[in-house]
Amino acid sequence: MEPSRGQSWLTIGASAAAAAFAYLVIKFIQHRRFYKDLPKPPYDFIWGHLKLMGEITSLFPSNCHVQVYITTISRKYKLPGLWYLDLWPLGPTFLVITDPDLALYITVQKNHPKHPVEQEFIAPIVGENNIVAAEGPAWKYLHNMLAPPFAISAVRNLAEMMSEEVMVFRSTLHKLAKTREVFRLEDISSNLTFDVVAKATFGFSLNAQTKGNPAIHDFSEICRAFVIEKNSWNFVKKFFATRKRKSATKRLDSQLEKMIRERFVVLQRDNVDVSQKRGLSIADLILRERINEGRDLNPEFMETAITSIKTMLLGGTGTTTDTVCFIFMLLSVHPEIVEKLREEHDRVFTPGIDATYAMIQDSSQKLSELTYTTNVIKETLRFYPVGNTARGEDATGFVTYKGQQYSTKGHIILPVQHSMQNNPDVFPNPKAFDPDRFTREDFIRHAWRPFERGPRACLGQALAMDELRIILLLTVREFDFQCADIKPNRKPRVEWTDLDVTFGDRAFQEFIFEAKPRDGMKMTVRESGKGVD
Repeated sequence: MEPSRGQSWLTIGASAAAAAFAYLVIKFIQHRRFYKDLPKPPYDFIWGHLKLMGEITSLFPSNCHVQVYITTISRKYKLPGLWYLDLWPLGPTFLVITDPDLALYITVQKNHPKHPVEQEFIAPIVGENNIVAAEGPAWKYLHNMLAPPFAISAVRNLAEMMSEEVMVFRSTLHKLAKTREVFRLEDISSNLTFDVVAKATFGFSLNAQTKGNPAIHDFSEICRAFVIEKNSWNFVKKFFATRKRKSATKRLDSQLEKMIRERFVVLQRDNVDVSQKRGLSIADLILRERINEGRDLNPEFMETAITSIKTMLLGGTGTTTDTVCFIFMLLSVHPEIVEKLREEHDRVFTPGIDATYAMIQDSSQKLSELTYTTNVIKETLRFYPVGNTARGEDATGFVTYKGQQYSTKGHIILPVQHSMQNNPDVFPNPKAFDPDRFTREDFIRHAWRPFERGPRACLGQALAMDELRIILLLTVREFDFQCADIKPNRKPRVEWTDLDVTFGDRAFQEFIFEAKPRDGMKMTVRESGKGVD
């Protein structure tokens, strides 16, 4: 008797299911076997590194930045400078780089392409055609357009503008010192850094410090909503987070589009000379080609322009704000370092903040003489780098480490500066907050890489460093900061840092787009009685 049509379909379905199951089993076995003899932390054939990652994340407060986990795994299991982390099938597979020489090779000498995961994280926040994740001709076009305002010579010309904004920040601190209230340093610092980068972008301040600006709120809402989208298993929360992110993006894009179009009208109306790049704002450089060629602002161009400006605003605001918070956190328990800063500021510039401010207007080149101040900034960034780069495989499909080839196929190549910068084999006595190490240079120089290195290094490095120098120069003599609402841990959570014994969980950066301060870095501030003219 011939089988019925229903039985035939059932047989076909069962065969297909069996074939699919067999394929998955074979794929699973092949995947796990791939890592058998490779450098890695303890490995489970069934779970890969998923169980291990769960154990490591449980050691820390919620939502820590991944670099904290990588450093912990690397140190706990004494791993070499190259190792694998397998989170398949629930997560990606990583080739982790903690060797400074290999990191230099990956990012500078070979300059591996950016991994698509960067676009997955950045595009929902700033837009598709962004300089961070772009490759090839698209990256070259954006780099040539956006790099000129961030050259050291151009940045030094912004010192007067930056000091004006910092003086507004100083006034805010004076008010907070009088009320003795607890405040979020992240909030007032982000207003400052937003005004600085907005002025570099458009040529005028958006007055976030004095009036507030909805763009800062929208940026924050976009980033926090995106974290929920990526991390939450709750589909309802993900749905509403997506709606919130898209709504905030629409508001922000509308505001920026209006400003870009207004600037375009001014450039045309006033016949501004945009033939040379020198002295132009970021917005002017973006509009320069359209002006020179007499073309209108079509939708495709506007999308690129808005994306570029959002990238500059977000990158210039978030990373510098985070560093300001961690600088004052660390200085709050190191009065001896504060005194050395104050001595340098009096010596290189002059006693008195108003007199120092006047000197910056006339002698901005003296900022380069603030050696100890620069070292304090560098040492803070050694403890607290703000982000990482993610690289992909190149045409060869492997990297060579200590004479052996290791596959890069299908892996996110992750050079982790946090691990290098907290490694006692690279930086002697890494737990110590020791700015003088940058004068001694008793470490591998290219191991310090908070701005990354090579052609894809952060464009805004010079701007951020000068901005941080000016912030310290115009505030550290007048104010003493103290962390508020901290709950110190009785013993360190992990062996590689003991900062949580002083600062509690605030010692561990939170992941909100970049590695941010936890709880907004709550502080109180009082006037020191110094720095008065």
